[in-house]
Amino acid sequence: MASENLAEIRDRIRAAWTGRRVCGLVGIAATLRVERIMVLDARGRIPRPDAVRMALEAEAVALCFAPLPRCD
Repeated sequence: MASENLAEIRDRIRAAWTGRRVCGLVGIAATLRVERIMVLDARGRIPRPDAVRMALEAEAVALCFAPLPRCD
């Protein structure tokens, strides 16, 4: 699991919400969370395995929510 690339996880989440496979609201929030995790990881504030685990959790949460219908 520690070999996962944080940027790739972020990009997968971003692709899911831009492709309307997940709720945009949750997808954006999950993307922001992974970006924050990436900063903490780069600064050595969290161990790498924990950073990867948290990023994968954010991805899993995002994938749980289908997009809402458009309001128009």
